[in-house]
Amino acid sequence: MRYESLNNLNGTTLTQNTITNPDWVGSSSAWDRVLSWLAFLALASYLLFYVLVPDAYAFGPSLVLLLALLVFRWKKLLDGVDRESLALIGVLWLFFLMQALTLTLHGEDVSEFDLSTRYVAASLVMLFVLKYAISARWFFLFGALGALMAGAYGIYQAEIHGIGRVTAFDNPIHYGNGAMALALIAFSGFVWAAKQTHRRFWLAILILGSVGGIYASLVSGTRSGWIAFPVIALIGLYVFRQPLIKRKVILVLLTIMIAAGLVAASQFDLVERRMTIAVNEFIDYYEDGRNGTSVGLRLDMWKAGVKAFQENPLIGSGPTGTEAVISDLIVSGQIHPAVQNFRHLHNQYIDVMARYGVIGLASYLLLMVVTFGLFLKKTNSDVPEVKALALGGAFFVTLHAVVNLTQSMLERNIGVTMFVFMVVFIWAVLKREEARQIESVDTV
Repeated sequence: MRYESLNNLNGTTLTQNTITNPDWVGSSSAWDRVLSWLAFLALASYLLFYVLVPDAYAFGPSLVLLLALLVFRWKKLLDGVDRESLALIGVLWLFFLMQALTLTLHGEDVSEFDLSTRYVAASLVMLFVLKYAISARWFFLFGALGALMAGAYGIYQAEIHGIGRVTAFDNPIHYGNGAMALALIAFSGFVWAAKQTHRRFWLAILILGSVGGIYASLVSGTRSGWIAFPVIALIGLYVFRQPLIKRKVILVLLTIMIAAGLVAASQFDLVERRMTIAVNEFIDYYEDGRNGTSVGLRLDMWKAGVKAFQENPLIGSGPTGTEAVISDLIVSGQIHPAVQNFRHLHNQYIDVMARYGVIGLASYLLLMVVTFGLFLKKTNSDVPEVKALALGGAFFVTLHAVVNLTQSMLERNIGVTMFVFMVVFIWAVLKREEARQIESVDTV
């Protein structure tokens, strides 16, 4: 056995000992097979029912977390973890520690720590699935089927029951943006599918998933996901800047664009109406002082968030302090009373500034930048599975970065769970495929 360092196609250095370690790629023991099947079940349920079934988005992560806590020793979990994965774990822990520290300084109730513990849970889940991840083939299949199911549900609600704005178990925002996330994952799978023996089958599944997810986003009436689409398109153009000159790639992209265009055209009235309403409400807020609208309430929430940040720029006002600022502004008539009914400020950047100050904003930006950077770096891989998964991860992080301009997705349990565990699942599958590639090269 050789122990010298090997460089994969992205320049990541792994040792041969790491690659052949049974704990890294899974051994042939019966117990390892059981753990692999449980991980398979967890990731499958997470992707398939991501936006449709209550608490299904939490079942998979909870199952894996339980296995990580009960089955493994810490040393075994950490054995063979590469530096890039440790960097991702590091920013998860940094965001947790930032929240824990500031909440403690503000003297918040212990219940306020609930959200922050999910970042620690995500790091433990990632350590487990790094060793027992599903293959890229299954990941893209389940992602596409999840998006397709979301689209089918949207057709049933919008076309058969005539629902004006479709939602699932929570609200239209999580349904629409969750479906868009699955659509982007399905779309990124084209990079991998084009290299497969049965590529026509896989491309058909992925196209249906992409179109289904985009349709679900449209009928949800969720504007934030639509705003993110141009930014995501720019990232796609950057990643595909070389292959775009090839006719086959252009043909596939044109097919997707035509299919997506037909879907968008079918919902054009809804899209136009929602965007027109947003523009009019924005104008009314500044010209007539109308702040009881959807946009007006958001602008009032942002005003309150900035005020809470100014109270203590370094560590913010904390959750309780932010609520107190909102109450004072309502009493003084500076913001609409309905603002008090919302659990967050509908802007993640302002929310972390208000609650956790500059420290919070810096930690959040670091979480997003490091995660996005890790995925974007891997899009340079020549391994189709790795490149496709990396593209899906970059799309997913970008979607959330833009959506969080008008939402505070990480201030609710569902938002944190739908974001952070998707990131670690994509990364774990990517690393599995990367390790398999290096192992195959070494055995040649």
